[in-house]
Amino acid sequence: MGLPLRVATGVVAAAVCAVPLIASPAGAIIDGTDDTTNLFANVGVLQLNVDSEWFDFCSGTLVAPNIVLTAAHCTDFLQEEGEDGFGPDDLRISFDPAPDATSTYYLVDHIVVHPDWFTAPACIGNSKNACLAPPAEDIALVWLTDDVEGVTPAPVADAGYLDELDLKTETFTVVGYGTDEFITGSAASPMAIVVVDGIRSYREVTAIPATDAFPDRFIKITAGVCFGDSGGPLFHDGTVVAINTWTFSYRCDGPNLEYRLDAPTAQLFLDTYL
Repeated sequence: MGLPLRVATGVVAAAVCAVPLIASPAGAIIDGTDDTTNLFANVGVLQLNVDSEWFDFCSGTLVAPNIVLTAAHCTDFLQEEGEDGFGPDDLRISFDPAPDATSTYYLVDHIVVHPDWFTAPACIGNSKNACLAPPAEDIALVWLTDDVEGVTPAPVADAGYLDELDLKTETFTVVGYGTDEFITGSAASPMAIVVVDGIRSYREVTAIPATDAFPDRFIKITAGVCFGDSGGPLFHDGTVVAINTWTFSYRCDGPNLEYRLDAPTAQLFLDTYL
């Protein structure tokens, strides 16, 4: 069972409201570790303005002083204010490990989504073959109105980076601000109790090198990434090698697919816009 890692705004709001029901927040991502020492200072949370309230809904990585790398499916509806009423002004980003009312937030100047993303057929059902097949290139860049102070941008993988590794022996790190835990139910359950503590967290994962759909554009990893972690990074030795994109489980307890940044399609996009 597969589904993109961004959920609808209503589900995000419900997840946020569920947090007070939990006596003590769990470590995220799923079974991850809260980034209390700010190890991943260049990973930020994307917040959406809905009826004058801000909600976490995706993650991203600072890859230049004023540019954030994230997923296309996190930003495709924010290109310019349209029928849905959302535009770049409805997005803000913070790089605090646990953002609150006192945190620094960066506003958005403009967003560039991979143009092929908009030419892909509609994602119907939960099949990765229907939702992730070319030309669905799940990558976007967000330009901030100001440079991010005191944060070093992360390097991005060059062409063929992952092809040079023995994936059976390497360890990677996923980072994001998304769902920490499902106490009851799942993302598809109307009465689920979901922990979303709003804290940046991380977890070490390994690759699953078995042949899977679109291996030239995605790397398959072990469980851990969940809703709200979309757009966040898969790190290898401090380099961003892929973007959190897809989970096979409504409870985020299955493997995940990460969009490869070293693939030719991603490299062309980055060379053009970054």
